[in-house]
Amino acid sequence: MRKPRAQANARRSEPPEPAEAKDPDVLDGPRRKALEKQYRESRTAFTHWETAQARTDEQLYRAIGRLAEFAAAVGNDHQVLTDFAAEKGVRATKASSLYTVITKLVVTTDRRKASKYAAVLHLAARQGIEPTPEAVVAFIQEEGGIEACLKRFRDAPRETGTPTRRGRPSAFNQAVARIASVGRSEAPKALQRADLPQEYVLIVGVRGDDGMLQLLHEPVTEEGLVRKAVGALALKG
Repeated sequence: MRKPRAQANARRSEPPEPAEAKDPDVLDGPRRKALEKQYRESRTAFTHWETAQARTDEQLYRAIGRLAEFAAAVGNDHQVLTDFAAEKGVRATKASSLYTVITKLVVTTDRRKASKYAAVLHLAARQGIEPTPEAVVAFIQEEGGIEACLKRFRDAPRETGTPTRRGRPSAFNQAVARIASVGRSEAPKALQRADLPQEYVLIVGVRGDDGMLQLLHEPVTEEGLVRKAVGALALKG
């Protein structure tokens, strides 16, 4: 016997069964485990340095390098880091930088030092330094120590945004590598400047009335312009 049309339509209009809710902790299990491992290893590195009888600069630099590894493990997933920090009792917002949150999580004995280490990590990332303890140690040593890194970080023009490809050379560093073989000549004495914070600057050339090239004595240090110029030069190689 056929069912009444109204009853059949009513059955067809019934809402579907709700999908089984997935536990976010289960989905995020491997991710959370990886961050927890990085967190513990970073804390251990700083604890060993803080409690060592004969502390060395290299031990501290290596501990900062562990923070760089921690940051690389987070990558661009700021929300995951914010949630992870909240679990550890560290408040973080969308405006909090990656390195600030990482250092606040790990360096709990001195907040001022945590800010310094975050600045060093920012500088290393700007320079395209690989996020490993060995690379960070070499970078800080080459810069002349933490205070020298802080000075360079404060003096350099601020960049907007955060590097998105940690662990790989930045586009700027790749361009620098490509122009390594471009011929160079020593600048005239009037252009010799030891106070410039950057390794690369722009020198503006002006053609004189006699057709000869004249160089302005004031280098351009605005980082965005320097990077564009180096990138454009690398494309010609």
